Amino acid sequence: MTYIVQPGDTLYKIARKFNTTVEAILAANNIPNPNLIYPGQLLEIPEEPVPPEKGFYYIVQPGDTLYRIAQRYNVSLTELIRVNQIPPPYIIYPGQRIFIPGVEPPKPPPGGKVYIVRPGDTLYSIAEKFNVPLDALIRLNNIPRPDLIYPGQRLLIPAPTSNTQEEPEQ
Repeated sequence: MTYIVQPGDTLYKIARKFNTTVEAILAANNIPNPNLIYPGQLLEIPEEPVPPEKGFYYIVQPGDTLYRIAQRYNVSLTELIRVNQIPPPYIIYPGQRIFIPGVEPPKPPPGGKVYIVRPGDTLYSIAEKFNVPLDALIRLNNIPRPDLIYPGQRLLIPAPTSNTQEEPEQ
């Protein structure tokens, strides 16, 4: 399928509209920089297979390789490449979202919970909402940059911290 980029479009909006991923559109159109699309540009929209029901999305961290990710989650490198439709030379980049097939998603720590990011959420607003330190939220979820969260993302929330300080007895 082809799509003509409209004013105000982003690859994220286009991917959501056609139920695919930014990475799949980048690969199908050989686009090196996802920020350089323009109104009137013709894009091929790939039909992406639906990921298996069991699995989760992982945000690529600096220094990650497909091989290391496959080892960490005990999945086949071939399957990881196939499910995510990563074209040769199999390059991934920090902040990229890839699907880890056949693996249960990580569980929250004791006393914590899972939160699904909503439109308009920021890491700061989520940290405030659940009364947790921002840096703890970033570390627990392996977020390379705080602006790399997106609606629908599954975040692990640590147990809340106490803001009450005891008054010294006199």
